[in-house]
Amino acid sequence: MGNTEILKRTEAGVREGNKMLIRELVSDAEEKGIFPAWAIDGKVRKLKLINQILLKKFEKELKKFSFKKADFCFLEEDLKQTKNNSKNKMVILVHKESATVRQYKNSHWIADFRHDLENKIFTN
Repeated sequence: MGNTEILKRTEAGVREGNKMLIRELVSDAEEKGIFPAWAIDGKVRKLKLINQILLKKFEKELKKFSFKKADFCFLEEDLKQTKNNSKNKMVILVHKESATVRQYKNSHWIADFRHDLENKIFTN
């Protein structure tokens, strides 16, 4: 086996290991209410499950692309307060099957998510 093949197999193993870890973190959050700190893009984030009221508009987009709400874990992070004293939030979605993690600014996350669905970001 050559170096190229070893590198490819190592990369595939790391990707699969990351998927397993992400699935375990999602399971802990949804089933046990355990929210460890997640490191996303090198930044440690304190996350919680997203407010279910925000998901009502979102479910319409899921149906258009043959996804179900149960296919995703919906998390949010409170960001620093803005100058006008309103809180910003970062929405973080995890596709359970592919373990794809995406971040969205709260103000327009549904439109950005729709764009990701159109571009098939959440496929295996």
